[in-house]
Formats: sequence, C-alpha cells, structure tokens
Amino acid sequence: MIRGTNVYLTRFEEANAEQARAWLNDPEVNEWMLSGQLPISRAQEASFYELTERQWNEGTAYRFEIHLAADERLIGICGLDSVSLLHRTGEVGIFVGSLDDQNQGYGRDAILTLLDFGFNRLGLHRIGIKANSENERAIHLYTSIGFTEVGREREVTFMRGRFRDHICYDMLEPEYRNL
Repeated sequence: MIRGTNVYLTRFEEANAEQARAWLNDPEVNEWMLSGQLPISRAQEASFYELTERQWNEGTAYRFEIHLAADERLIGICGLDSVSLLHRTGEVGIFVGSLDDQNQGYGRDAILTLLDFGFNRLGLHRIGIKANSENERAIHLYTSIGFTEVGREREVTFMRGRFRDHICYDMLEPEYRNL
C-alpha cells in the first residue's frame, strides 16, 4: 500500500475486476481514455489482470487501484506503464471511474503519489503522461501539477468517429524535487 493525502494505492485485487470493467465500459468514464472506447469483455479484463501481474514481476509496469483513505472505497485505477529501469523512465496512466468522485482532487493526489513512487522508490529520472488534446480538465491538471508539454502525437487515436491528437507531457526528477 502506498499512501497519498486523501487516497491510497494498492495492487490489483481480482475481486475488483468487474467494477473496473464496468467503469471502462461506461461512456461517461471512457470518453477521454487514450485506450479507446471499445467494450471490454470479462476474458479481456482477466487477461489484463494476468498481464499486470506479469509486468509487475518483470519491472515494466506498476498498476494500482485507487482507494479513498476516508472510507476505503475503490474509485479508480492508475499506474506507471512502459517502465524502463535501464533508462529510468515511465509513463502515468490514470482514470477515476467513480463519477461522483471526479473533480474532487483525488486524481491529483493519485498522480502525486505515483510520482513519489516512481522517483523515490523506483529511482526514475523521467515520467511522462499524455492527454487527448480536447481534454481540458486533464491538460489543466497535468500542467498545474508541474508537467511540461513536450510534444504532440497527431491523429493518434480514433475516438467517436474521428482522429484526435495526444499532447505529451513529462517531468524530470530534478523538477519533481523542486515542486
């Protein structure tokens, strides 16, 4: 368990897979997800949980459930993907699936907790994060945390009938120390 201010992060529990799948299949939740909006089956979710365990053991991804510290409720998923301990890099992925708990500062807390894990526990030097170029809430959040815009992937995602850009951000370890 990794504690933030108002949230804590735990490794995946298979008992929570159906809740995560329900969120991922909810159009209100997946609207801005970079992974897309295609329905996810039980078998696909089970395979993802197996992949998560394998990648954790390989040291290439560290994914967590986000729980509220106040009542221990599961509210979302986050993690560091594409981790390279050789190059000391990783990339944040996050979603708060509980609609009632969005815009409450829990995503910010989870990202800050992940940054602490990545920079202080894993010894990473660079952590990236991406946002759909039309996702104003994510763009505001990432820049307010201290991520720097470093580029754009043009028309990289096909969402709701059209191609969309991703804006790429990163934070370096010295910048994290100066926060």
